Amino acid sequence: MKRLYFVRHGESELNRQRLFTGHTDAPLTDRGREQARLAGRQTNATFDLVIASPLIRALETAQIIAAETGYPTARILTNPLFMERGLGLLEGRSTDEFDEDTADFDGMESIEDFLRRARSGLAFLQDLEAENILIASHGAFARALQTAVKPGSNYADFSEPANAVIIQFI
Repeated sequence: MKRLYFVRHGESELNRQRLFTGHTDAPLTDRGREQARLAGRQTNATFDLVIASPLIRALETAQIIAAETGYPTARILTNPLFMERGLGLLEGRSTDEFDEDTADFDGMESIEDFLRRARSGLAFLQDLEAENILIASHGAFARALQTAVKPGSNYADFSEPANAVIIQFI
């Protein structure tokens, strides 16, 4: 039985500013790097595979956790299936002004397409030989992946995990 572990990236600069990020590449803050180091130090899990969204905030989080756990950083895979939901013109706007679940902006990835991508990501993971997999990704993607892992559940049933906290999905 595969074990899937998930970590949302550490705090990014746009998280700190309380702005929607989506596909916008935003670096980790110093706090975000420290969050990732702490997550790597605190986990008891060992990983056969670390896979990350190619967005720098997730990839850097994966690299830091890998280094802390002894996983070779050169073996980290990236895959766009694990990217955050594309938010179109909502990206860069204040999280205090809009609700991503009800917003409708030009260029925004539909929830149906987003969930389809999460199911494709889960199928990709299930086809891999690795048994203990860490996915470094994003908050909304965590919700989508949990929806894929638990058939019959709703995206709205889940909340975004905290930054740089490793959780086990399966």
